[in-house]
Order: sequence, then structure tokens, then C-alpha cells
Amino acid sequence: VAGFFWWQGSKDAYDMALADHYEENLVALIKDLRLLFKSPNAKFVAATLGQTLQNATNTTEGVILHAQEAVDGTGQYGPVKYPEFKGNVATVFSHPYSQGSNSGDHYGGNPVTYMDIGQAMGEAMVSLLKGSK
Repeated sequence: VAGFFWWQGSKDAYDMALADHYEENLVALIKDLRLLFKSPNAKFVAATLGQTLQNATNTTEGVILHAQEAVDGTGQYGPVKYPEFKGNVATVFSHPYSQGSNSGDHYGGNPVTYMDIGQAMGEAMVSLLKGSK
């Protein structure tokens, strides 16, 4: 397995108790997937919820956004918090690509949203894979 894609968080955004544990759960998920698939060097790309603005604070969506940014190992959101993720985990801020409603409404069924976020996630994966050579 060369890598994993993860675009989830909407259901956790309905409950602050779930949102508060999102970061530790996401870290565990990344480590567990690598272990389960015997792929310790597998890359991991996460995408944020499309409706969440970059400056979201004090909301469940903001907590999830910051958790997803915290696992990023590219340094695009500040210092790398998890050294073991440096150069092998990336987070895509998907708000600019969201053209529909919100994740709970499946972005209004807008296929362009899915295509654009998928494209951005794919580009992030290619970047991680190229960096490992």
C-alpha cells in the first residue's frame, strides 16, 4: 500500500466530545492503518470539511479543522507537531473547492466539489510520493 486518503469529520462535528478527541483518533488511525496493512511508510492525505473556514474557532468544525491541520507533516500550517508524520502526511484545506452546501448535505450533490477536492488530494499524494524518492 503506497498511501491512504481520508475525507471525514462531519459526523464528529455534531458533538464537541467527539470533536475534542478527533486529533488523537486521527493520529491513531494513521498509525493503525500503516500497521494493519504492513505499510509503515505509506503516505496519508486528509481533507478538511469543505464548509469550514480557515479561521473557525470555538466550534466543533473548528476543532476538527485544527486537528486535521495538526497531523499535517508538510509544515504548511506551522511547525510539524508529529515528527513521525513529517514528509508523509498532508492535509488539504478543502474550503476553496467546496461549491455545494456542506458535508452533512453531501455538498448539495455537486460533483465538481468532489472532483476538485479529489484532484487536490491526489496532487498532495503525488507530492508526498515524489518527496520519498
